[in-house]
Amino acid sequence: MLGNRSAVGAIALMAFVAGCGGPKAASDDAVESTPTPAPAATPTTTPTTTPSAVLEKPTIPVPSTPPASSIAGLSAATILTKTQAAAKAATSVRMKGAVSDGKERMVLDVRVTKNGGQGSITTSDGGMSVMVIGKTAYLKMSNKFWQTQTKSKAEADAIVGLIDGRWIRTTMSDKDLGNFALFASKAEFFDTLFEPSGSLKKTAPRTVDGVPSVGLGDGDGTLWVDTATARPVRLESGADALSFSEYNKVTTPKAPPANQVIDGKALGM
Repeated sequence: MLGNRSAVGAIALMAFVAGCGGPKAASDDAVESTPTPAPAATPTTTPTTTPSAVLEKPTIPVPSTPPASSIAGLSAATILTKTQAAAKAATSVRMKGAVSDGKERMVLDVRVTKNGGQGSITTSDGGMSVMVIGKTAYLKMSNKFWQTQTKSKAEADAIVGLIDGRWIRTTMSDKDLGNFALFASKAEFFDTLFEPSGSLKKTAPRTVDGVPSVGLGDGDGTLWVDTATARPVRLESGADALSFSEYNKVTTPKAPPANQVIDGKALGM
């Protein structure tokens, strides 16, 4: 569903309750201030003033703050449109969880901004650290990764020795390494993530990852959406789940120092 992932549901309950105050003390003071010499005026005046205060009481404390807005009542298609817009409008977000692409399963924890991102990705071939700044990508693979990608241990050792713990610099358009960097690029990743593969159905609101949410299902998975902001909260499909958090709190990473970088072309990539 929605880019082959989905999320955990949430309940849309956010309301303000304002309390009602009692009659103003000033009303009592006004009655008390009647001159003492007035004969029997106090008993006569008091009943007249008191009902008036009681009648006005409901109009003074009426709550003026309406319940927080919620998108839970909108149609599934409208919610998805708002979600796609909210995701793209966010300046940054953290994505954490596991996703599958065919038989390949990836566990990732990346923080992405509009101009870059960084984090870690682990597959059956091994783990790697990823960093994206603009159209430039930096990758740092584990030794296991190279062992699974080469024909022999000697070849893997030679590559590891050549890299010497440095970042491999490449571009987002690189056919071999660029695909890994897509997970650390907000624009590239989000553009295709929330596209349904079938007709959408809305679920009952639930609380997902502590956020009041409503779910959008397409038969393959469910996308849980924050009912207040329309932002994606969690995307789940089968055993896969990807959570979204830390909106607008992530900063674009800085490129590694030149002495910690090796050009991918030096490795024949």
